[in-house]
Amino acid sequence: KQWYQRRVRDLRVLSERDGDQIIYWRVAYPWPMSHRDYIFRRSSRLIEEPDRWCSIGRSDNSESVDLVKSVVRVEQYEQTIAFQRNESGNGTKVFMYYFDNPGGSLPSWLVNWAAKTGVPQFMTTLKKACEKYA
Repeated sequence: KQWYQRRVRDLRVLSERDGDQIIYWRVAYPWPMSHRDYIFRRSSRLIEEPDRWCSIGRSDNSESVDLVKSVVRVEQYEQTIAFQRNESGNGTKVFMYYFDNPGGSLPSWLVNWAAKTGVPQFMTTLKKACEKYA
Protein backbone atom coordinates (compact mmCIF):
# COMPACT_ATOMS: atom_id res chain seq x y z
CA LYS A 1 0.00 0.00 0.00
CA GLN A 2 2.84 2.43 0.77
CA TRP A 3 4.51 1.83 -2.60
CA TYR A 4 1.18 2.28 -4.30
CA GLN A 5 0.48 5.57 -2.53
CA ARG A 6 3.94 6.94 -3.42
CA ARG A 7 3.68 6.01 -7.12
CA VAL A 8 0.05 6.70 -8.08
CA ARG A 9 -0.49 10.32 -9.15
CA ASP A 10 -4.07 10.00 -10.42
CA LEU A 11 -6.58 7.16 -10.32
CA ARG A 12 -10.21 7.62 -11.25
CA VAL A 13 -13.18 5.84 -12.77
CA LEU A 14 -14.13 7.66 -15.96
CA SER A 15 -17.32 5.71 -16.65
CA GLU A 16 -19.17 2.52 -15.82
CA ARG A 17 -21.32 0.37 -18.06
CA ASP A 18 -22.53 -3.22 -17.96
CA GLY A 19 -20.50 -3.86 -14.79
CA ASP A 20 -17.23 -2.74 -16.40
CA GLN A 21 -15.27 0.35 -15.45
CA ILE A 22 -13.18 2.61 -17.68
CA ILE A 23 -10.27 3.77 -15.53
CA TYR A 24 -7.62 6.46 -15.85
CA TRP A 25 -4.39 5.69 -13.98
CA ARG A 26 -1.23 7.86 -13.91
CA VAL A 27 1.87 6.37 -12.32
CA ALA A 28 5.19 7.91 -11.29
CA TYR A 29 7.85 5.57 -12.67
CA PRO A 30 11.29 5.56 -11.05
CA TRP A 31 14.26 7.26 -12.67
CA PRO A 32 15.32 7.07 -15.48
CA MET A 33 11.85 6.42 -16.91
CA SER A 34 9.18 9.01 -17.65
CA HIS A 35 5.90 8.76 -15.81
CA ARG A 36 3.17 6.77 -17.58
CA ASP A 37 -0.60 6.90 -17.80
CA TYR A 38 -3.16 4.31 -18.80
CA ILE A 39 -6.78 4.25 -19.88
CA PHE A 40 -8.22 0.78 -19.52
CA ARG A 41 -11.41 -1.23 -19.12
CA ARG A 42 -11.65 -3.38 -15.99
CA SER A 43 -14.06 -6.28 -15.73
CA SER A 44 -14.46 -8.36 -12.58
CA ARG A 45 -16.37 -11.63 -12.51
CA LEU A 46 -17.05 -14.65 -10.35
CA ILE A 47 -16.30 -17.69 -12.47
CA GLU A 48 -17.65 -21.24 -12.30
CA GLU A 49 -17.93 -21.34 -8.53
CA PRO A 50 -18.30 -18.68 -5.80
CA ASP A 51 -14.71 -19.28 -4.64
CA ARG A 52 -13.14 -18.16 -7.93
CA TRP A 53 -12.82 -14.54 -8.96
CA CYS A 54 -11.20 -12.95 -12.00
CA SER A 55 -10.34 -9.35 -12.87
CA ILE A 56 -9.41 -8.43 -16.43
CA GLY A 57 -7.91 -5.13 -17.54
CA ARG A 58 -7.30 -4.11 -21.16
CA SER A 59 -6.30 -0.86 -22.85
CA ASP A 60 -9.37 1.07 -23.94
CA ASN A 61 -9.67 4.31 -25.87
CA SER A 62 -13.44 4.80 -25.61
CA GLU A 63 -12.91 7.72 -23.19
CA SER A 64 -10.82 10.74 -24.08
CA VAL A 65 -8.31 12.08 -21.56
CA ASP A 66 -5.94 14.90 -22.43
CA LEU A 67 -2.26 14.01 -22.57
CA VAL A 68 -0.19 15.26 -19.64
CA LYS A 69 3.10 16.99 -20.44
CA SER A 70 6.12 14.68 -19.94
CA VAL A 71 3.88 11.64 -19.31
CA VAL A 72 3.91 8.75 -21.79
CA ARG A 73 0.51 7.22 -22.63
CA VAL A 74 0.65 3.41 -22.51
CA GLU A 75 -1.37 2.19 -25.49
CA GLN A 76 -0.89 -1.57 -24.97
CA TYR A 77 -1.83 -2.95 -21.56
CA GLU A 78 -3.36 -6.27 -20.53
CA GLN A 79 -3.75 -7.84 -17.13
CA THR A 80 -5.67 -10.86 -15.94
CA ILE A 81 -5.59 -11.84 -12.30
CA ALA A 82 -7.50 -14.78 -10.88
CA PHE A 83 -8.02 -15.80 -7.27
CA GLN A 84 -9.06 -19.27 -6.21
CA ARG A 85 -9.52 -20.73 -2.74
CA ASN A 86 -6.95 -23.46 -2.19
CA GLU A 87 -7.91 -27.07 -1.53
CA SER A 88 -7.67 -26.75 2.26
CA GLY A 89 -9.98 -23.72 2.25
CA ASN A 90 -7.68 -21.59 4.39
CA GLY A 91 -5.69 -19.80 1.70
CA THR A 92 -5.84 -18.43 -1.82
CA LYS A 93 -4.03 -19.24 -5.03
CA VAL A 94 -3.26 -16.23 -7.21
CA PHE A 95 -2.64 -16.45 -10.95
CA MET A 96 -1.50 -13.40 -12.87
CA TYR A 97 -0.85 -12.55 -16.51
CA TYR A 98 0.51 -9.08 -17.26
CA PHE A 99 1.61 -7.33 -20.43
CA ASP A 100 2.56 -3.69 -20.63
CA ASN A 101 4.32 -1.98 -23.53
CA PRO A 102 5.66 1.08 -21.69
CA GLY A 103 6.57 2.88 -24.90
CA GLY A 104 9.56 5.11 -25.28
CA SER A 105 13.14 3.92 -25.31
CA LEU A 106 14.49 1.81 -22.47
CA PRO A 107 18.21 1.21 -21.94
CA SER A 108 19.18 -2.47 -22.13
CA TRP A 109 20.56 -2.40 -18.57
CA LEU A 110 17.09 -1.40 -17.33
CA VAL A 111 15.35 -4.15 -19.30
CA ASN A 112 17.85 -6.67 -17.91
CA TRP A 113 17.35 -5.38 -14.36
CA ALA A 114 13.57 -5.61 -14.70
CA ALA A 115 13.72 -9.21 -15.96
CA LYS A 116 16.24 -10.38 -13.39
CA THR A 117 15.35 -8.31 -10.31
CA GLY A 118 12.34 -6.01 -10.74
CA VAL A 119 9.69 -8.58 -11.64
CA PRO A 120 10.75 -11.10 -8.96
CA GLN A 121 10.75 -8.29 -6.36
CA PHE A 122 7.26 -7.26 -7.46
CA MET A 123 5.98 -10.83 -7.11
CA THR A 124 7.53 -11.15 -3.64
CA THR A 125 5.92 -7.86 -2.60
CA LEU A 126 2.56 -8.99 -4.02
CA LYS A 127 2.79 -12.29 -2.12
CA LYS A 128 3.57 -10.50 1.17
CA ALA A 129 0.69 -8.07 0.64
CA CYS A 130 -1.70 -10.97 -0.02
CA GLU A 131 -0.51 -12.78 3.11
CA LYS A 132 -1.45 -9.74 5.23
CA TYR A 133 -5.06 -10.18 4.15
CA ALA A 134 -5.16 -13.86 5.08
